[in-house]
Amino acid sequence: MRRRGVVLVAVLIVAALVAVIAASVMFRMRAEVAASAANTRGEQASEAALSGIARAVTVLKASAGDSKLWYDNPDLFQNVLVADDASNKWYFTVYADPPEGQTTPRYGLTDEASKINLNTAPQAVLLALPNMTAELVDCLLDYRGGGTEPRADGAKQDYYDQLPSPYVIPQGPLSTLEELFLVKGFNAPAVWGEDANFNGILDPNEDDGDATFPPDDHDGRLNTGLRGVATVYSSEPNTDKSGKARVNISGDAAALKSIPGISQETAQFIQLYRAEGNTFKHPSELLELRYQLKEAPKDVPGLKQGSWIESKVTGAELATVLDRLTIATDPKKPITGLVNVNTAPPEVLAALPGLDPNLAQQIVDARRDMESDAKASIAWLYTQNLLDAAAFKSVAPYLTARSYQYTVRCIGFGVPCGRYRVIEAVVDVSGKSPRVVYLRDISRLGLPFALDVDSMERSQ
Repeated sequence: MRRRGVVLVAVLIVAALVAVIAASVMFRMRAEVAASAANTRGEQASEAALSGIARAVTVLKASAGDSKLWYDNPDLFQNVLVADDASNKWYFTVYADPPEGQTTPRYGLTDEASKINLNTAPQAVLLALPNMTAELVDCLLDYRGGGTEPRADGAKQDYYDQLPSPYVIPQGPLSTLEELFLVKGFNAPAVWGEDANFNGILDPNEDDGDATFPPDDHDGRLNTGLRGVATVYSSEPNTDKSGKARVNISGDAAALKSIPGISQETAQFIQLYRAEGNTFKHPSELLELRYQLKEAPKDVPGLKQGSWIESKVTGAELATVLDRLTIATDPKKPITGLVNVNTAPPEVLAALPGLDPNLAQQIVDARRDMESDAKASIAWLYTQNLLDAAAFKSVAPYLTARSYQYTVRCIGFGVPCGRYRVIEAVVDVSGKSPRVVYLRDISRLGLPFALDVDSMERSQ
């Protein structure tokens, strides 16, 4: 009897162990299934977000010059249905920072040419940017520039060699905005400001003034840091509006005798002006330009020493002159860092030479009601009497009316599961085919805003 009792106890123990093991295996299998399903839903959310980026690329490829299509267009970019797998419906929403004071998202893209390019901007422009100090500017210029001697408040390689974890600085252009964190003095408040979730909206936790993240000044206004006003991507091909190479007015004298699209009087002026050793820093200098000859030209009858000649470039010719002419020695090399006068916010325009906050706001107000064709050239600043000739010539070398790089931030999400992914990309449409030059997942920042579930049936 005692032996039977021992066997019974042993059998019960074994049965209990088997039951525990079976339960554990079943629990683990269920956990694996749940994890697999969650991972699958996460991948589906990512694919939905990538669909939004593909939509943005399609829109830019067809109509990059028409900001009405890509700047704020809920029909194309808000809650767009991608797929229905019977369990969940998958959508994407493309969003961007709204104008200052707007408390709702903007459903569109961000023009990188609306910002100051940190790789090309001169010292005075960098100093005029929000969140920049003389020390930060010196450190940035030392980081991106050559030489071994640091500026007064800057830092060269020897400083970075003494860090606990030393690294070699490129002494060249920054690849991303976040590379600023490798530059002495730059931190999250300077680069990202108060906008912890990159939605461009002042959320309650970004204006509470307490010690919790993110740090903020509790002033009722969103500080987006350099992220809102600076870029490292803006560039454009050195071609005219038809895609043809521009004529270098600082180049071969023979090429200046007859310039397609430019009047003979202007072409002759350029030739005579250059013949006496003068140079141009920008084609805008031709606007209302008069010059007194030092010597009598041999091949132009009627002109003698001391004669005054005129460029014959007025407001009527200005757009053509800016479109057809260049001072670049290599016309195949892109022009980097020009600011799009049609999309830049007031604080960016105010940082440029010859402009101040008041004039920058006037420009923004004036362009709001203008048609796209009227803004196809920066010449409208002069022809619309916003700037006189001197002020226009001062700022023109920093401006453009074209854009080729755009930031796309997209949420891919499922209903009703609630899974989401947020992906940020920079798209370049300057070449024959659009290309994504930067891509990252920023889901870790959280859902940027509450989604409008009442309009989920909107689809394409």
